[in-house]
This record gives sequence, structure tokens and C-alpha cells, in this order.
Amino acid sequence: MVYKSILLIGVGALGSAFLQNSIGMFDKVGIFDGDVVAKSNLSTQPFYADCDPSFPVSKAGFAADKMRGIDKNTEYIPYEKYFTDEDFEIFSQYDVIADFTDNLRSRLVINDGCTKRGKPAIFSSLNDRELSIFFYGEDSACFNCIFRNSIGKAKEGCEAMLSLPGKNAMSFMMEKISLFLSGNLEPGSFCAFNLSNGNEIQTETMKDLECETCSLHSFKLERDGFIQVCSSGIKFSLHKQIPLYGLKDKLNGSRLIDNYLLYGKNGMSVLVSENGDFLFTNYSRKQAEELLASLFP
Repeated sequence: MVYKSILLIGVGALGSAFLQNSIGMFDKVGIFDGDVVAKSNLSTQPFYADCDPSFPVSKAGFAADKMRGIDKNTEYIPYEKYFTDEDFEIFSQYDVIADFTDNLRSRLVINDGCTKRGKPAIFSSLNDRELSIFFYGEDSACFNCIFRNSIGKAKEGCEAMLSLPGKNAMSFMMEKISLFLSGNLEPGSFCAFNLSNGNEIQTETMKDLECETCSLHSFKLERDGFIQVCSSGIKFSLHKQIPLYGLKDKLNGSRLIDNYLLYGKNGMSVLVSENGDFLFTNYSRKQAEELLASLFP
């Protein structure tokens, strides 16, 4: 393999499936995900079938522990937090970045980091119609070149709501990724597998000279700490560690569970990690903003 280390961002349905099928491919694997294992994951993400979701269990931590038990020759490093642009420095520790997140905004942030550092990347996503993979390399079209006109229009993947694609689709994904990693598939390639009829597509893409990310007149993307993910709720990151005991005093009725703080009221809940990541369930963005403003005036 050309690449000996890989950083996986997102270990949901596709990410965990790739992880299981990548044994022996790398010397070092980073696993980046701030989510915890939910009951719904047990049916759609078989990798977590032996996990007890009755209390918060980090996906990244669980995945790293499980893979260490299976693969003794590879170093597995968990990053138990949501990925933001504050984490771009981690890219220098890996040969290639693999994005398996389930929302367009996260992919654009990851793409931004890869283009700024010339870091090769794999963008793989799943929706109810197809499994698609885009490969980025220095001087090729970037993810934003291809999807910039779909922002606000594209149907984003909701992996937690879907069953994994069949063996043929998974074989397609692993084959294309292996070809790219071994230098036998060109950067800028876009590949897709139709889930209904099994048709395969592979095409080369062209750089968009108007692309805001990789063109000569690029500019910094506007973003804040909010990441909307349809399959989980609303995510927010403070980009820093916080003392959960102090936060517990502000949220009456909340309780500490290992490295998390859980707060629930009127059918709504908030899960907070010590890394400053928040997962709001059944909150509107306005309600989430109001709660955050009360906690951090």
C-alpha cells in the first residue's frame, strides 16, 4: 500500500464497516467520532452489536478497543469528539484522511482541511439510492468543486436510518478504496454504486475554477460550532474541554455518567462530553442556542 496510516472521521454504518474490512491494510488507524452508541445503531450498524447502549459508550473508544482485540499488528487511536476545523493539525499524523460522516457540512470542513494541507482524502457516503465515493489528491478537483452547487439542495445521508448495503456494494467500496490507496485509481475520481440495480459508475472530475476552497481566489468558509445531523439531532462543539461538575450545577436534574453529563426535560435531552461536545435531541436550533447562552453567558 502507498499509504500506511489513515484517519477515519465518522464510524457509523459505512465507517465501521470499512474499519472491519481494513484489517492488515495499515500500520496506524485514527478513529474520530464524538457520538455515543445508540440503541438504533444495533440493528443498522452490526459492528456495535455487542455494545450495551444503556449507558453512554463512545463510538470511537469502543471501535478502537474492539479492533485492538482483533488486530494486534495495527495501532488504533481514538479521538472521542466531534471533528471541527480546530482539529486540522491532526492531519499531519496520517497519510490519508477518510470521511465517513453523514452530513454535507462536516464533509466541507474536512475537505477544507485536506485542500489546505494537500492531504489525500476519501469521501464516502450512503443514502437511500446509492453508495458514492470521491477521491481527492493534490491538484485534483476537491469535494467542494463537485458538490458546491448542491449545498442546501442535496439529500444528505442518514446512515442511522438505513440498513447497510449488501455484499456487492461493500465489495465495490473496498475495491475502489484499495485501488486508490495502492496508487491505481487517480485522485479526482468519482465512483457510485446503485443500490437498486447494482449499476456501477466511475468518472473523472475537473477542477472548478470558481471553487471557494481550492481556487486561487478562495476564502475562509463561514461556520460556527453548530453541526446539524439529521440522524442524530443537533451537535455543537466548544472546541475545548469543560468541567462537567461545574456544568452539572447549572443544569438542575442532570447526572454524570463516566465522561458524560446527561440532562433531560420535557422529552428533550442533552448529552455533554468533557471535550466540550453537545448532542441535543428533540431540540430546535433556537432552543439549543438559548440553553447554551444560559450556560455560557
